[in-house]
Amino acid sequence: MQIAPHPALAHIVKHYLVLDGSFAQTRIYRLFADGNTGLVFNLSSSLFSTASGNAGNELCWLYGQVGSWHDLQLNGQINWLIAVLQPYGAHHLWNLPASELKDQFVPAELVLGKSAGIIAETLLQQKTVQQRIDLLDQFFLRQSGNQFQPDQLVKEAIHQISLSEGTISVHTLQQQLKVNERTLERRFKNQTGISPKHYSGIVRVNASAKKLQRKQRAGNLTQLAYESNYCDQAHFIRDFKKFTGITPQQYQQSAEALALNFFRI
Repeated sequence: MQIAPHPALAHIVKHYLVLDGSFAQTRIYRLFADGNTGLVFNLSSSLFSTASGNAGNELCWLYGQVGSWHDLQLNGQINWLIAVLQPYGAHHLWNLPASELKDQFVPAELVLGKSAGIIAETLLQQKTVQQRIDLLDQFFLRQSGNQFQPDQLVKEAIHQISLSEGTISVHTLQQQLKVNERTLERRFKNQTGISPKHYSGIVRVNASAKKLQRKQRAGNLTQLAYESNYCDQAHFIRDFKKFTGITPQQYQQSAEALALNFFRI
């Protein structure tokens, strides 16, 4: 379930995501890149571990840009509340080097200090989802203060890439923004941790995944490839697999999806 943040937070928080599930045995779920960073509140007794060896049952953890995908081993009752941040959200909120956070899952206390544990404990005491959302809104309003202003060049680049569903070329993007390639790349990577081209690829694959999930286009991948501005079906399949680790056909057959980019394998 997706929930919109307070309007004053739209430039920082993309949306809140509520994930629920119960696993008697350990299951592997794949998280592939969606171009955003996030703050995850673990409101249950669930345990998770990643392929890199990170594991734990922290109440709150932070993740950076996902380069391609990560497999998470989940066990127990899943009750997660995720603040999905804008691509540059973590960098601006906590002045983090965006590139250093890429492909990292870290206990939030390492970045936020004691406030991470305090907000997580307070969330546990709330009885309804809306009470928790209201609490998070107030938390992020305090964190952002009144001086926050995202880099307008990066913000507009992200907007144009999203409008095109990731099909806009970097050259066209430069022309629209009236900026040279080096400046665009430097500022975009500084804010998000990845390049405009990489981000476009992520957006493109996510748009394709949404169409696959919504329309269940079994056997019609060629049409979807052309709609997504790929030159042919083979190119589409290679690109999809590069970011998700599986083919579009396998994605359509995946079961127990908790989110568009988070499903059981």
